[in-house]
Amino acid sequence: MKTCFLNTLSLAAALAFPILVSAQTPAKTGPDYDPKAKTILDGVSATAKSYQSITATFTIAMEKPGAAKETKDGTVILKGNMYKVVLENKQKDKVYHEEYYNDGKTMWVYNEKDKEVTIDHAPDPAKKKNDNQISPSEIFTIHEKGFKYSFVKEETQAGKVVQLVNLVPEQPDKKNYHTVKLTIDKVKKQIISVVFLNKDGSKTTYTVKTFVPNTVYTDATFKYDAKTHPGVTVIDMRDEEE
Repeated sequence: MKTCFLNTLSLAAALAFPILVSAQTPAKTGPDYDPKAKTILDGVSATAKSYQSITATFTIAMEKPGAAKETKDGTVILKGNMYKVVLENKQKDKVYHEEYYNDGKTMWVYNEKDKEVTIDHAPDPAKKKNDNQISPSEIFTIHEKGFKYSFVKEETQAGKVVQLVNLVPEQPDKKNYHTVKLTIDKVKKQIISVVFLNKDGSKTTYTVKTFVPNTVYTDATFKYDAKTHPGVTVIDMRDEEE
């Protein structure tokens, strides 16, 4: 079964992200496009795009009315249009890992619990199929396309001066969320957290715990290695599409 990560509603699994470097959108005018917010957001984009690679650890928290809060810890490595993501799924006294690889051409999704790997073509950034699917690179440059934006306030959190910015989809009928809340480190110009407020009353929060730029990685980092995963069932989705 093919999975896709960072879907803001189901959070079903694969960090299949497009490309880190995307063009900044031209300035828009009107009450829905706050120039102060755009200046802050463009600073975030410029910082993210200046890095050759990004290594980050993060936490995903999912909250639904009437349900217990669910959390996952993960690590993401970004390099151009390639990525590797490892998620931890805690089940009772065990921790199972989900691993996601994309070398720009092929995508692998490995589920440790099921001992299964799914192989597919890497998604084409120009042909994104799911308007509600958010990728890791988009977490750092999410505001650039399809959003209205407003500056909320500046405050101090845990000793850091942060800037709060809200995003609202320009085409809300195509989204399962109505607002995205960004918390930005003012000095480092880096996103600290992204919160999706969903139309069903649920909330999904992505919090960046550590952020390390410009670590050197070979392209092999972003390829699934079958030799280190013995006894795994392989499901090749590429055969079904051809």
